[in-house]
Formats: sequence, C-alpha cells, structure tokens
Amino acid sequence: MLFFSKRNVPFKEIIPDGYIDIHSHLIPGIDDGVKTVYQSAYILEQFEKLGIKKVITTPHVIKDVWPNSSLTITNGLKELKNVLKPLEINKINIQASAEYMLDTLFFERVINKDILPLHKNFILVEMSTFSPPINLNEMLFEIKLAGYTPILAHPERYSYYQNDIKKFEELKNSGFRFQLNLLSLSGYYGDKVKTLAKKLLDLGYIDFTGSDIHNYHQLEVLKKGIEHKTAKKVALIMQNNIAFA
Repeated sequence: MLFFSKRNVPFKEIIPDGYIDIHSHLIPGIDDGVKTVYQSAYILEQFEKLGIKKVITTPHVIKDVWPNSSLTITNGLKELKNVLKPLEINKINIQASAEYMLDTLFFERVINKDILPLHKNFILVEMSTFSPPINLNEMLFEIKLAGYTPILAHPERYSYYQNDIKKFEELKNSGFRFQLNLLSLSGYYGDKVKTLAKKLLDLGYIDFTGSDIHNYHQLEVLKKGIEHKTAKKVALIMQNNIAFA
C-alpha cells in the first residue's frame, strides 16, 4: 500500500492483499442494488482489477419491502455465477449472505436458524435509519442464543445516535461488532455521517469494513478514495476482513 501527500488516496492503494468485501448489493433485482447481472458483472470486474479477493454480497432482508429468503438469495447467486463464467470474471470469488433488518421477520428467522451467515457464526444486521428497534435487547439475546455474532452494518449512518457516543459503547459492550461503510469516509452520505465515521474509527470501535455498493455511481465515488490521514487508519482495519476467507 502506498500513501502519497495529497488530499485523497485512491481506493486501489488502500486495499490490503487478500481483502474481502463483506457488504454489497450485487444480486440483481431482489433489492435496491444492481438491476441486471451485467451491471453486477461490471462492478465485480472492476473489483477484480482493484485487487479485491472475494465478495460476500448481502441483499437486504426486510419485512414487507424485500422479504428475501435464503432460497431466493442462493438462486440469485447461482444465476449471477452462470453469467460470470463465460465473461471470464474468475479471479474474484463471490459468495452470498444477507443484510438482515432487525425486524419481526428477522426475529422469526433467527429463532428458526433460517439465516445465511457471512462466515462461520457472523451475521450482518442493520437497524432502521429512523429509529432503533424497541426490542433490541430481546433480539440480541435471541441472536446469541442461536449461536450467532451480530455485525452491525454502517453504525455511522444511524443519525439518532450521532449525539450519543456512549450508545455506541453500549452496543459494543452488548456484543455487536461494527462494520464501517467505506463510502461514508468519502462523504457520500454527507458531512455528518463522515464526521461520525471518523470519530468511531478514532475511538477504535470499528471492527470491519464494507463497500455497501449498489450501483455504478457508488463505484466511481469509491475509486476516488479517502483523505490521506483517514486512509492510513482505515487500511489497518480493512486487514481484519481477511478473516472472512
């Protein structure tokens, strides 16, 4: 990895050897991510060129919006792989898990263990951006009882915690791991999210990173990179993702 004395370090120069992206939306047509297999193929080809070793793509599972099942996700992955092979996009490994909204559908599925883990016992979960679930502690209890370790997607995007840093400490102490969106550090979601992302990074609360990529535009933003000072810090955290091999 090389770091030059300029405002942004290009994303390609930040990526550690063997990096695995654990958050993206690259199975077409089942959530708000890519619309076609060819859009997905293009993004994966670009990821391959950037040096990303593996992608664990994570479609949304949200009751009444995108109630994807394990079967719809695995079938979608199979169809995508069938397109990648003739296109010779074969240096990057792609697997599938899910990004589970902490709602009643998730509650039912975790009790029944109808879950696609990211790796071993890790599962990626998210909260509403409007308010946290009122039964968060009960859900966390059931997650642990089922033998899973929850990774909370993009904690920096939960605006209701922006002025309550102690809440993040409570979440960490209760058993959540934190996954930072790399796009947050670029300012893609706004200055407030970027500021909080940097603060969580400085406090040592971030465990893993992900692209959370949905489309071409986000890919181009991601490629532009991250501010020099922040890039050094996040590059160290990105190495933790290698554990998902």
